[in-house]
Amino acid sequence: MVDTGVYREAFRSADIPMLIADTNFAFRDINDAGLDFLGYEYDEIIGEPVGLIAGNEESYYEIIEHMLDEETWSGEFMVRRTDDRVVYGNGFATPIVIEGDVQGFLAFFLDTTKQRQYENVSEVLSRLLRHDLRNELNVVYGYTQQVASRIDDERALEELQLVQDKVLDIVHKSERARDLRDLLERSHDRSNRPVRLDVILQKKIVDATIEFPSAEFEFESFPKVEVIADDLLGEAIECLLENAVTHNDKETPQVEVSLERADGDVYIRVADNGPGVPEEQRDLIFGREEYDQLHHGTGISLFFADNVISSYNGDLWVEDDDEGAVFCICLEEDRPALN
Repeated sequence: MVDTGVYREAFRSADIPMLIADTNFAFRDINDAGLDFLGYEYDEIIGEPVGLIAGNEESYYEIIEHMLDEETWSGEFMVRRTDDRVVYGNGFATPIVIEGDVQGFLAFFLDTTKQRQYENVSEVLSRLLRHDLRNELNVVYGYTQQVASRIDDERALEELQLVQDKVLDIVHKSERARDLRDLLERSHDRSNRPVRLDVILQKKIVDATIEFPSAEFEFESFPKVEVIADDLLGEAIECLLENAVTHNDKETPQVEVSLERADGDVYIRVADNGPGVPEEQRDLIFGREEYDQLHHGTGISLFFADNVISSYNGDLWVEDDDEGAVFCICLEEDRPALN
């Protein structure tokens, strides 16, 4: 015998707005979360038509049609509160069928207002990073080139070159920030999949040798191996190769890349001959902690790489080497199931 009290208690105590309507689409019951969300008292709303809270007639009638056809409905829905404020969200409704007959309808609502606000802000930031900031920096870079063409002082030219390098660095960081924003936006519906790690590593090392001709990159032929990741894995590896060169204090930066497999995991090691990373700064460089509110990590590239690798349930850390530092990545290997 099913204890119906359990279901009533579950309905009442659920922390998302839920309601039950009768076959005339009038409120038969509503839980406490629904009352708090809508701003009504229980006696004010029971018996009232459900259309009272519909913020969009088209969606409301679509739901009605599904219920009359005894079909479940889910989708975007706007709710009108008692103060006339319209709230955006996702709704779900289904007929309540008892012994073959529809006795009413159950519906619940998830408020996505904050998510929509985030998407709006995210779009503005994307436009700023992708268009406005880049254009303004290109203008600054153009002016520095014009000034450089009219200067004969060697020291002034060297200092102007430093300005140009910083401008390009800011452009690069804005692109990293844009990629990280895209990663966060896709985090809810992105599915990881097998990708060829050996192909990605080879391509990114070739790209790095072109971008940093003064650096030396050492690696052996990588075995064919697939890991669970997505398209951003190459970007994360690029960040580590770039870091090994740009934060290197040697006249000739040396970077050694290796790959090994063990116990179902794949390990990538990027070793450099730079100054190394003090143990107390190893979380700081990934943006995992901060000195204070004004000092957040040491840059966006390692922060980006750390977040990407974490999204694969992988690990990224740094170790000491005889000379310099070793950045290590652990990823899950994709191996065919044995029959």
